[in-house]
Amino acid sequence: MDSYEGLIEGYQAFRTKYLDKEFEAYRTWAGKTQKPKVMVIGCSDSRVNPAILTYAGLGEIFAVNNVANIVPPFVEGRHDHYSVGAAVQYAVTVLEVEHIIVMAHSGCGGIRALMSQPSAEAPLVDDYISGWVQVVADAKTAVEDGMDFASFEEKCQVCEMEAALVSVSNLMSFPYVDEALNNGRLDLHAWYFIIESGELLSYNFDEGQYRRLIRPNS
Repeated sequence: MDSYEGLIEGYQAFRTKYLDKEFEAYRTWAGKTQKPKVMVIGCSDSRVNPAILTYAGLGEIFAVNNVANIVPPFVEGRHDHYSVGAAVQYAVTVLEVEHIIVMAHSGCGGIRALMSQPSAEAPLVDDYISGWVQVVADAKTAVEDGMDFASFEEKCQVCEMEAALVSVSNLMSFPYVDEALNNGRLDLHAWYFIIESGELLSYNFDEGQYRRLIRPNS
């Protein structure tokens, strides 16, 4: 599918299947409410769709997409980033999701923009992208402090992974997220999808490293 007309044709095929008998029960309850158990905060990148990657059905994922799958920290009385904060609040307090996944990926243009900035002290403040990715500038700092001799591509890949962890940490700054975590009704996850190989990694917080989500031969 490579055109606007292709989208329309795709919708026609979807609607035909959607009206089949197999979707009747879904249409009945989904027309009134939604009750997903999982929220995924992913990147706007057209190559990475968590619903497709996980074969999730309609109504199973509450999704938020933005450049570089970023979650800004909660700041009392300050609402610079309404969109992500509102989605997180709704997911946790209204939908009562049980899992929030920050899903990063290889070849992220947003992280490349972050790594290309001269310094954290001198971002391109008149640029929307540069200002936005500064939210996870700590990831860039961590990479630059420990990878002096690595290539730019290697640094970008590690920064992509680190930025997801910064966003997970920022999620914990939201009071309702913190409360849900302490009550044992919410788990946070950091995933990393490698586009070239199709591998999906999940961060193991006990071990402090990313691991394959499934065995290689699975």
